Amino acid sequence: MSETTATTGSSVGGTTATDYSEHYYRHYSDSEEPYAWSSPGWRAFFTGVAARVIAATGPVGSVLDVGCAKGLLVQGFLVAGSTDAEGFDLSETAIAEADPEVRDRVRVASATVPFGRRYDLVTCIEVLEHLSPPDAATTIENICAATDRVVLSSTPGDFDEPTHVNVHPVADWAAEFAARGFYRRTDVDLSFLSPWAVYVEKAPLRTRDVVHRYEAAMYPLRQEVAVKRDTLLDMHRQLGELEDGAVVADLRHQLLILRDHAIGAEATVGTARAELARVAAENGALKQEVHQLLDTLREYADELEAVRASLRWRVGGTLMSPMAAVKRQVRR
Repeated sequence: MSETTATTGSSVGGTTATDYSEHYYRHYSDSEEPYAWSSPGWRAFFTGVAARVIAATGPVGSVLDVGCAKGLLVQGFLVAGSTDAEGFDLSETAIAEADPEVRDRVRVASATVPFGRRYDLVTCIEVLEHLSPPDAATTIENICAATDRVVLSSTPGDFDEPTHVNVHPVADWAAEFAARGFYRRTDVDLSFLSPWAVYVEKAPLRTRDVVHRYEAAMYPLRQEVAVKRDTLLDMHRQLGELEDGAVVADLRHQLLILRDHAIGAEATVGTARAELARVAAENGALKQEVHQLLDTLREYADELEAVRASLRWRVGGTLMSPMAAVKRQVRR
């Protein structure tokens, strides 16, 4: 999401522009994709966020993203149909790495300086937790002066990030906006952005209206939690009964039978392996005997060839030739 801004460095306890260098964005997320509009995953995410924000909050002609980082959400709003989208961030590194398509729509600026104009919608995504308390209050004042509609997201529990110097529950931020006449729309669900994202808008609500709005949202949630707790408790009790009952005993019996079958199968496999080893040994002995016989035959063949080539063999053949001729004549 858009990351952010913080302070000019004048307020104690806040972060400064140097905290958001190349090193910061190099370790910005666990995604394997670079944090850039050219990355398909990030492009799809921010385009989807912008489209769903517009669907949830109504048409957005002009929009300002406070703490826009590299301007990815600004580009998302342009793709989603906003005609006038812009953003700013305190990090010169982030603005310098913005995509060429939105380079003229993003700028280096501090959220503690008035924005200079009004917008249909202002988004402030994961920004306030980076600011010192005084700068956060000033930023909220500037946001409220620039629009009547705000999408706000600020982590309520991430204390591990070193630049998260001002983490608060969602209720605290909602109360700050309510003090300025901006009330949460409890009928607008922005959980696709983050579990703690809220939509607040300026409205002349009476105390009765505010109470009704929150109670209308809280009662169904409380009922849902109650039902889930009852279901969980019932399942817990059933599990206890199963562990103490005949069902578990039967399951254990079946397990013992399966174990016996497994042991028998293992013994059969062992016997088969031993038989295979015996056959392999016999086969090896037969192969050795065959090789010995072949060697003996080759020796006999060599001896026979030597006899045939000897002088005695040739002389004997010559002497026997006349006798063969005489025998042929006698038979006639």
